[in-house]
Amino acid sequence: MVFTSVTNDNYVYEGNPTSFTGGGSSIQIPLGLITKQIATNVFERMFENGVIQTSDLDSVQNYTVAITPTLSTFTYAYNQLQNAGMLVTPQVNVSIAVDLRKSDGSALRSMEYSSGIRDGDSYFMATNPAERINQLAHEVITELLNQAASDVYYLISNENS
Repeated sequence: MVFTSVTNDNYVYEGNPTSFTGGGSSIQIPLGLITKQIATNVFERMFENGVIQTSDLDSVQNYTVAITPTLSTFTYAYNQLQNAGMLVTPQVNVSIAVDLRKSDGSALRSMEYSSGIRDGDSYFMATNPAERINQLAHEVITELLNQAASDVYYLISNENS
C-alpha cells in the first residue's frame, strides 16, 4: 500500500532558483502529486497484486507493507557557470523520506534518499526553462523511488525468510 497524506498530495513547490541565472523567475511544480503518482507506479511493479494508493491508513486491511514517500528537499538552479556562460544546465537537488509500516501498524523502517545536485541536459536557449526543471525533477524522483523499491524488496524478502 502506498500511503500519502492529503496535505502531502496537495503540496505545490513554488520558488525561485538557487542560481543567479533565472533568479527573477519562479516556478510552480505539484511535487506532492508527482511523488505520489511515481511511488504508486514504481511500487506497483514490485508486488504481484499491485498496490493500493490511499490517504486513509485505516481503510485498508491485509496489506504487506504501508509505504509512505514524503518529499523532504527540493531546490533547483539554472547553472550557466559550468559552461562558461554559453549554455544553461538545469539542476535539481531532491530528497525523499520513505517510511515503512507493517500491516499491524508498527514502524518497520525509515529511509532517506538524496540525489545531491543533479544535472539535466544543457541548452543554449529555451522558451520554457521551467519545463526542463519539471522534467528533471520527474526523472530524479523516479530514480530515488526506484532505489527505495529495491531496498523495500530486499527488506521484505528478509523479513519473510
